[in-house]
Amino acid sequence: MEAKTELQTLSADQIALLSQRLPDEAVTPHPTKKFLSSIKSIYVTERLNEVFGVGRWRIETEVVEKHERMVVVKLKFSIPNYGIYYECYGGNDNSDLGDAYKGATTDAITKVASWLGIGADVFKGKYTNGSAPKSTQRPQNAKATATAPVTPARKRITMEHLDNSITCDQLMKWMYGFLTTVNYAADFDAGARLLKSYDADAEVVDRFSALFESYRQARKNAK
Repeated sequence: MEAKTELQTLSADQIALLSQRLPDEAVTPHPTKKFLSSIKSIYVTERLNEVFGVGRWRIETEVVEKHERMVVVKLKFSIPNYGIYYECYGGNDNSDLGDAYKGATTDAITKVASWLGIGADVFKGKYTNGSAPKSTQRPQNAKATATAPVTPARKRITMEHLDNSITCDQLMKWMYGFLTTVNYAADFDAGARLLKSYDADAEVVDRFSALFESYRQARKNAK
């Protein structure tokens, strides 16, 4: 009998890195739609490799439509070790047919990646013509900033993280792992434990604690 492989749970650092803002140069003005922005697919690929590892995520594509120059593909995206699976469509109308197939695939990958949190700010419309909001733009002359450790940014939890169902679910599973460890007592304080690993405002901690208590009870009742 084939042994069952236990699914891995995303770590806190992985969750934070998924939602970390892409480099400024990763976002450009959309080639055809005014005021919108486009993400360079190589930055999405790099982020997926950084979070999950090279060769650990998989794609399968199927051409579902080809009309003149327009190519539409159906993408099946999976990360077997984490039980993650999505299906998505992508399209491209490049005059070079090979580039059209490639563009349709990367278009679908970028869309799926946004569901994991990668480049979510772009899809939320926070960028205009490829430019991030001025309040979040990195100083152009601060070269040291670009190469400095990014740990502080990765350890910030906001309401947006809790509003994202995937990110929130992973945070719940991560916290539940601490709860089920024998080192913790019955009066486990999820909010206090969150602050040991993350920076978060008081209202975020309160909401996280409430969400975790509901999650905790649901897991208890499911047993």
